[in-house]
Amino acid sequence: MRADVSKARDCLSWFKWIDRVSDLLSRVGDVLVILITVMLTYEVIARYVFLSPTKWVHDVSTVMQVWFTFLGMALVLKNREMIRITAILAIAPAWLRYVLEAVALLVILVFSIVAASKGYQMMIDSINMGRRQPTMLAMPNWIGELPIVIGFAWLALQSLVQLIRLPFGPAPQFSVSGEQESSSDHDPTA
Repeated sequence: MRADVSKARDCLSWFKWIDRVSDLLSRVGDVLVILITVMLTYEVIARYVFLSPTKWVHDVSTVMQVWFTFLGMALVLKNREMIRITAILAIAPAWLRYVLEAVALLVILVFSIVAASKGYQMMIDSINMGRRQPTMLAMPNWIGELPIVIGFAWLALQSLVQLIRLPFGPAPQFSVSGEQESSSDHDPTA
């Protein structure tokens, strides 16, 4: 009995660690959004006030946008804020909501594994072939491809954690009006 409790605690600590990394990745994304805003503001001032546009702002801000988009996916799943159609789910019995949520998480898991794998292959090809972006900076392509690998790999881990947690929490709730449900209502660790 004690071994089972110990295993359950170890599992929960891994789940919390994955949740924390998802939070951390989203914080990195927050910083990237701030940096993008500062860079674009600088570009506007340099271009229109000093008549001296930069060569780097467009390329760097575009890559940062790719990074923050993919780094935030796991947190969106963890907080149950993925886009979904809930009209039928809102009136479904609890057992069906569990099943449909599990199916959705499995689809996300499988898709994420495939996307991370294909993204990794694409990134390795870019590194091996020395591919570069066709822009003024000619940045290596792998810089914009790495967040695909990291983001989808972490989304796969987060979806696996959510799938394992699913039967131990209350039945998923879906609002008929389309409003977001509270994440604390669904997260058994919250």
